[in-house]
Amino acid sequence: MSSSRKEKESLLVHAFKKLLKDQCYGSQGQLADALAAQGFEDMSQAKISRLLSKLGAVKTRNANNEMIYILPDELSVPKSKQSIESVVLSVKHNHMQIILKTGIGAAPLISRMLDSMGESAGILGTLAGDDTIFIAPVDINRIEEITISIRHLLAVKD
Repeated sequence: MSSSRKEKESLLVHAFKKLLKDQCYGSQGQLADALAAQGFEDMSQAKISRLLSKLGAVKTRNANNEMIYILPDELSVPKSKQSIESVVLSVKHNHMQIILKTGIGAAPLISRMLDSMGESAGILGTLAGDDTIFIAPVDINRIEEITISIRHLLAVKD
């Protein structure tokens, strides 16, 4: 992909995100028209559909009860180009909960992964902030074992 094509696509994605943040577009045709008004010609339904999918946009109701496309942060799947080991800073417990510290923004991704492991891995549930995860173990009498298991899984040194 040429440099000018990458730049053009970057500008398109930026404009598209800005339109979705306006929260007033309910159809792909409306989005195509709005992009055309900004100089992005030849935006077919297929291109709009691919952009919506690529950005994780969903349809929901706004305050006026109209169906619109949005980019909900809370519903988007976190993505990381870094390895998990490089973003997990520490895994410790206080005999009640396990606390996992990560680099900024990594906690939701790792929390979802740990939640998916479930009770069979000793994890009752997780609660993630931006860089901290609280892990509720299924049994506090096994908290040391569960903590060690999580460290091993995430390749974290003691």
